[in-house]
Amino acid sequence: MAEEPKSGGPAASREGGNGHGRRHDESEITGPSLGPHTVIEREPVEERLARHEQSEVDAMGKDKRRSVVGQRHGPSRARQLALYGASLAVIAALIVGGIILIGSFDKSVGKDIPNSAPWSKPGVKQIPPKPIQ
Repeated sequence: MAEEPKSGGPAASREGGNGHGRRHDESEITGPSLGPHTVIEREPVEERLARHEQSEVDAMGKDKRRSVVGQRHGPSRARQLALYGASLAVIAALIVGGIILIGSFDKSVGKDIPNSAPWSKPGVKQIPPKPIQ
């Protein structure tokens, strides 16, 4: 039998090939493999673990954990209590203001409102409502 051409040609395209007009031989296919003579180089465990350690100094050579200039990391206790007290005062003012505003709009408290609807007069025939379906 005649040997098949390795490059694309009339014989390769007639047999189907890989869809691009070229047939691949099994010897051309490469892939990762580990053979008996393969040597895997690994760095020591100490070096691999040391890569994740953080340095204790910054780019200027100063200690990263140096003290804060004002010796405080947050607001003082007095400032926290003042803010809390101011918040409570604002909430109380809103509640009291709301009660006063609602009271000024509701003028019917304590008044005797006459029955002025036609069905509320004495002696009028009462029609029961239709049942809800």
